[in-house]
Amino acid sequence: MARAQRRSFALVAIALLATVSPAQAESPASDWRQTVFLYGMGAMIEGDAQVGPLQVPVDVGLSDFFDVLKFGGMAAYRVENDDWSFSGDVTYMNLGGSKVTQQGRASAGLDVEQLTVMATAGRRILPHLEALVSLAYFDVDADLRVRLLQQVRTAGREASWVDALIGLNYEVPLGSKWRYTLRGDIGGLGADLTWHALTKFTYQSSERFGWFAGYRVIAYDYKDGQGLNYQHYDLRQHGPGLGVSISF
Repeated sequence: MARAQRRSFALVAIALLATVSPAQAESPASDWRQTVFLYGMGAMIEGDAQVGPLQVPVDVGLSDFFDVLKFGGMAAYRVENDDWSFSGDVTYMNLGGSKVTQQGRASAGLDVEQLTVMATAGRRILPHLEALVSLAYFDVDADLRVRLLQQVRTAGREASWVDALIGLNYEVPLGSKWRYTLRGDIGGLGADLTWHALTKFTYQSSERFGWFAGYRVIAYDYKDGQGLNYQHYDLRQHGPGLGVSISF
């Protein structure tokens, strides 16, 4: 499927999933609670990236994050009642980094522009447990550089795909103002394997505003093409995050 067609399909599918009408759950509008989440993530990226014959190991640690971050933004929206929930999450990062041998004879570099959009529908199956079905859209633009002495080789590719995931979300109150959340998802479709995990503590300072801190992992193993058009991204993006929630 062509890149433009895959992107159109992904955006349409995610929009449909994320905007399912609360009326379908046959619940009065007043029972639905809406929350917007704005957060930052000190991400570490690990794994391997390959474009054609060029392969670059990726290891951007937390201490390196702000040195290689060009731009990043993260936001989420959730609407829920006692039985159903629908949410959308968008993460965008533009990262670049390189490594040089001690003698300076060789170096490898990678620039990655990544957009991740996840839309999720949840159904409560126990008082503190939801079953989840998600669609995740990934758009990765990678540029690789390898230098050995005076020889420099570069390669760049773009890839986009959609994965279907299933998961569970566990949330339990810890007193009157605190709550703990643990979520896990796994699946694939465009990628051989995709998985996602999130753990966080939330402090509800008022009826409208809350603050949260946690840790998140988004990982995928994607392959496509052959020969010079071959590309393989086996990457894990993970790290601590801090954010604010606004309910209405």
